[in-house]
Amino acid sequence: MTSRSLFFNLINEDIKRRLWAVTLAFLMFFFSLPVSVAMILGDYVKRDSVKAYMISELQQFLGFQNGWMVFLIIVLSVIMGVTSFSYLHSRQKVDFYHGIPVNRNHLFWANYVNGILIVAAAYGVNIVLSVGVAAAYGILPAEIIGTALTGFLLFLLHYAMIYAVTVLAMIMTGSVIVGIFGTVVFEGYFAALLLVLQGCYGYFFHTSYKGGEELFLPFLKKSSPYAIFISNVAENRPTVPQIIIVVVLFILFTFLCLLLYRKRGSESAKKAMAFKISMPLIRIPIVILSALFGSFFFYLIRSDYGWAVFGLFCGMFLSHCVIEIIYNFDFRKLFSNWKQMIASALVAALVFAGFQLDLFGYDSFIPQESSIESMAVSLTDKNNWVSYGEAVRDGQGEYHWEYQSADDYIFSHMKLKDNKAAYSLIKKVVENNQKRDWDEGGWRTRRGGVVHDFSVKYDLKNGKEVYRSYSIDESEIKEELVQLYEDPNFIQAVYPIFSQTAENTAAVRVSRGSQSRIVSRDRNGTDKAMTEKLLQAYQKDFGQLKVETMTKENPVASIQFMTSMQAEADSRREANQSSWQYSDVTSRGYYPVYPSFTNTLELLKECQLDVDNWTSIEDIHEISIDLNSYYYDKPTYETNSLRYFKVTDPQMIAQIMSESAIEEYSGMNPFGIWNSERVSFTVSSSAGNSLYEVQYTVPVDLLPDSVKELLKQ
Repeated sequence: MTSRSLFFNLINEDIKRRLWAVTLAFLMFFFSLPVSVAMILGDYVKRDSVKAYMISELQQFLGFQNGWMVFLIIVLSVIMGVTSFSYLHSRQKVDFYHGIPVNRNHLFWANYVNGILIVAAAYGVNIVLSVGVAAAYGILPAEIIGTALTGFLLFLLHYAMIYAVTVLAMIMTGSVIVGIFGTVVFEGYFAALLLVLQGCYGYFFHTSYKGGEELFLPFLKKSSPYAIFISNVAENRPTVPQIIIVVVLFILFTFLCLLLYRKRGSESAKKAMAFKISMPLIRIPIVILSALFGSFFFYLIRSDYGWAVFGLFCGMFLSHCVIEIIYNFDFRKLFSNWKQMIASALVAALVFAGFQLDLFGYDSFIPQESSIESMAVSLTDKNNWVSYGEAVRDGQGEYHWEYQSADDYIFSHMKLKDNKAAYSLIKKVVENNQKRDWDEGGWRTRRGGVVHDFSVKYDLKNGKEVYRSYSIDESEIKEELVQLYEDPNFIQAVYPIFSQTAENTAAVRVSRGSQSRIVSRDRNGTDKAMTEKLLQAYQKDFGQLKVETMTKENPVASIQFMTSMQAEADSRREANQSSWQYSDVTSRGYYPVYPSFTNTLELLKECQLDVDNWTSIEDIHEISIDLNSYYYDKPTYETNSLRYFKVTDPQMIAQIMSESAIEEYSGMNPFGIWNSERVSFTVSSSAGNSLYEVQYTVPVDLLPDSVKELLKQ
């Protein structure tokens, strides 16, 4: 009983000692929670149309999704950690506290637990006040108390973990300033090391995928308690294993704090480090990182080995000398541990050389073909017109497009079991890379033409996933590209249209130039049959499309199979008579229609669409060639030299039209004219009593000689 009473007396005395910290914590939570809740709600919650949305926003604000609370918790962890054990850095206070006839374990636990209880109390009281403020605005406590309590417990748990790290730094050091620096080192060292390694990885390994993001990001998220805290909040709902990791780390750091507190001598106050053995354990890793960063930084600027060596020595000397000054407060001992300094620099130099000289054989690595379970190839530059993602509706009832990267979509859908074409492609790229002079930009062996940048994912039989990014001239891989684009497994993974179902298709829209028309819309099920027929017909036509056809034909129109969410957004736009509203949602998901898509074109005729007119040149009475579009990229271009050349001769019109493509759709053909030198022109034609214009493009080499002569002038 006496021991328990003494413990609570110690807690009470500690609160009196740092009453300012208690007040500060309460005020920070007060303005961050109840005051902010009142400002968020205001008069908006009185409107029934937005009340549900405001409740949702309030749940996120009080739950474990509040980014401002992350900053607040980190700041408080430093303040409470420092104030809990700052007395250890004063010899007079140490003599006083250790002179009290109290067990040191009790003294430790009183100060340590108090740093958590103060924040828990201030946070908890303000959570209750926030719920009360919300109730005053008409929001029932039951609607938000669950998420508020969950957020309170999760934030407090993460606070305890990062608070323990600050306490550990204070116990290991003999000065408040050094203790704060120690916290920064504990929380930031591994993150900084990983960022430097990722920088070297992405810069020196020319085939690295996304600069090493996929490889290093999982480690960065776990590089420190701060990183774990931030990544868990970013994921909104941490999993049970993630919560267990936080609990285990808190217990581990707490045990270390208690162990070192017991072993810490009273004479350690005013020294930089309380434990001599920890001095090299902290200095050597910092010097290695500083030397590595210095060499990489200067090489990044000048791409010269001499500057890399200069940067390495700068990082080594500066970091080592600064740390020795902090440790000893004596300039005469700057090089007292010069052997450790040299050894640290050699380690940094070895790591730098490993990346710069590719001692690991990273760029030349290709998995054995027998070890590959499947492959995925993302040729994003050939399909940059494809919209990956989906239309979604937010809490306010607004529609927007939720983006997904092409690589993420393709890698999750493509499993090439028969990977001969893809494997041959990679072998050619690796052989090509070995001939490059990377110091000169890596393009000495380029023959000219289009260069493809693409990414590859290897799924190995041992369960590992390997990613690489490559680039190569198209002329060297034409055969492999043809094989890939005629592989149904490749095509169906590249184009989301093959994953679309009739159940999720609400309308079909066809566009040609400035003309656009919905040919089938699900009106209470009346047009569903035609929508399904069109989808199935298009999937069949597109799936049977051959490279030979794409080299001879160009798209004559585009077709969109609108999802249910897109159709809702389109209906809202029509009702509001606003042409721009939700345009980012309704304009996505168009695919090319080739003249050879007979199944699709026949069904479009049934929808009263005059598709025969699309390829007819009889109604074209004039072509206006924009010579300015050709001269625009030329050095002699002048802004006032706008020139147009009109063609009315039927034979010349026929010659030009036979080789041209609608400019809007030219990029949809991966084997079309999009990568050649082109010139734009406008086609004026008539259909019935209507006149309309369509913008076309044609390769310069395929123009009539008379037009070519004009371009040479």
